[in-house]
Amino acid sequence: MDSESPDVDQDPDHNQHLDATGSPDSGHSTSSDATADTSPAESAIVVAVRRRPIPRKGHTKSRRGCFNCKRRKVKCQENRPECSNCTRIGLGCEYPDAPSRLYVAADSSLAAVPSPHAPLQSTPTLFTASDMRFFHHFLVSAYPPLPIRGDDLWREIAPLSHNYDYLMHAMLGLAASHLGIYGVQSSSEALTHRVKAINLLNQALGSPPRSTAEGDAQFAAMFALAFQASCMPDGMNEFIAMIKGCHVVGSTALITHPDSLFWSFTQEHYSDRIRLILGLGPVGLTPEQDALMDDFLDSLHALAPLCTSPLEVRFLASTESLVKTTKISAAEAVAQFPHHYAVINNATPEEFAPFVNPTHYPAQLLLIHFVLIEYAIGTFALGAAGERFAYREKSCVAWMAKLEADLPGEYRRYVEWPVEYVRRELIGGRGVLVG
Repeated sequence: MDSESPDVDQDPDHNQHLDATGSPDSGHSTSSDATADTSPAESAIVVAVRRRPIPRKGHTKSRRGCFNCKRRKVKCQENRPECSNCTRIGLGCEYPDAPSRLYVAADSSLAAVPSPHAPLQSTPTLFTASDMRFFHHFLVSAYPPLPIRGDDLWREIAPLSHNYDYLMHAMLGLAASHLGIYGVQSSSEALTHRVKAINLLNQALGSPPRSTAEGDAQFAAMFALAFQASCMPDGMNEFIAMIKGCHVVGSTALITHPDSLFWSFTQEHYSDRIRLILGLGPVGLTPEQDALMDDFLDSLHALAPLCTSPLEVRFLASTESLVKTTKISAAEAVAQFPHHYAVINNATPEEFAPFVNPTHYPAQLLLIHFVLIEYAIGTFALGAAGERFAYREKSCVAWMAKLEADLPGEYRRYVEWPVEYVRRELIGGRGVLVG
């Protein structure tokens, strides 16, 4: 989701802080150098490494090489998505499925040696049996829905939580909130883990990450907090704020680490991945779905006189463009989602603050329209392809109900169509979305 990103040391937004609700707060910026002398433990590791026998030269077997290199018995460079050997001779490059790091054999030499940059905990955090259930639920069902087909990535991220408590609390909070929308009484645990994750992450964001793993942990925690907000009945504005926070962390903490697990988490890579999964051909709409998009356009046009700030005008125009693209191809509209979010991510703090103010109703009306439109488009394209589109249906219902209850009388006519859409399609389930 990144656009062009400034250097970490020059970016005033790098030391991003969150308030108690999860919204970015740039007013608590602190920075510090993370240099320190080598510890005795690190020195022992260095000595041990120097005394090891010099390995024999020659071919080192590649355990994760592509099928072509294994068959030809040559060393694979393991470049993704295609290794140099296959590119050079014009072969289609395919890799075996990567094993989850949760189940890597215990005798792995890399897994046995701790990173000297890992924050060793002298007093490990104690977690309950309920937390273990939340952790399992995160791995099975509650991990964030991005990137598309990102199951393996989040299973690789999960072990980092053993060294970074803010990530563990963010994962447990998301899992608890996810269970909550399906009727499990876990709201207290969800809030407790959320507050702990935000407080600990604020401390970590005070200085640049010291390693790739730490940068990945920070970004993953922010992302988990964002999707926890999507499980909260009043979480619409927090969700948007946290997505903007993900953009800031991703463009600072990760941009200097090309070996990050999130290396492909950019606008361009996301769009390319969607086109690869859904194909380059247009995904057309049924007549009922096409009529639904027309109704959304009419409702958006009615909001135009309310949009007075530059950000509101840009966001309205971008949402209308997204709907018009859907009428041509729903798949291409999904591929353009990151470019639409970039309108918010690139907004100045002065523009953004009123945009997510719950009492600024023109922006709230714009946001609920977009949330519902995004869900509809995603269901058209991803749902029809059998892809996971997360738990956004319940979010749409809850956020629409919250906004409808809070709206002053003079704004109620602007939600007549969204309310009708939610009651007919999401609560009544008439079936226009899936054709």
